[in-house]
Amino acid sequence: MYRICVLCLLLTACQNYDVTLNDRQVYGPTRLFTDFEVSDEALQRCIEQRIADENISAPLQLKTLNCSNAGITSLSGLGQFAGLTQLKFSDNRIRNLVELGQLMGIESLWLDNNDIVDPVPLARLSKLSQLDLAGNAKLQCPKAGLLNSVAILTVPEHCRTASEKQDD
Repeated sequence: MYRICVLCLLLTACQNYDVTLNDRQVYGPTRLFTDFEVSDEALQRCIEQRIADENISAPLQLKTLNCSNAGITSLSGLGQFAGLTQLKFSDNRIRNLVELGQLMGIESLWLDNNDIVDPVPLARLSKLSQLDLAGNAKLQCPKAGLLNSVAILTVPEHCRTASEKQDD
């Protein structure tokens, strides 16, 4: 029993090291996922931080990302993280949402206070149930039926006013 306890302690203490036997690696620690590139430096830093915080070793393991108030202008390259389900990009300078249209697993998305004009790429996201677009002054208001799957939809004031006028 003593030997088993000592062996377990040694293995636990060595979890960050490569273990070799006769010059063959028999164990190596899980490496953080680093083989990705996105065009926006602020988005790159945000993703790198999340990967480090959560010890993520594969792109599908990244489920949530909070990059609020990070100075992000482009989401180009984010499509490689197909496991994402929850994104917070509040208070950035994002304009183009085409890249988000590839992330079919997104359930919750916060895009408030950005520079978004066209919400149409989000129409493909059938699992999207919560969407915040408030504070996007130039947003083309989503047409009725465009975002049917969204149970909780927050739009800018000018879209609420336009919607109320259509109801009259």
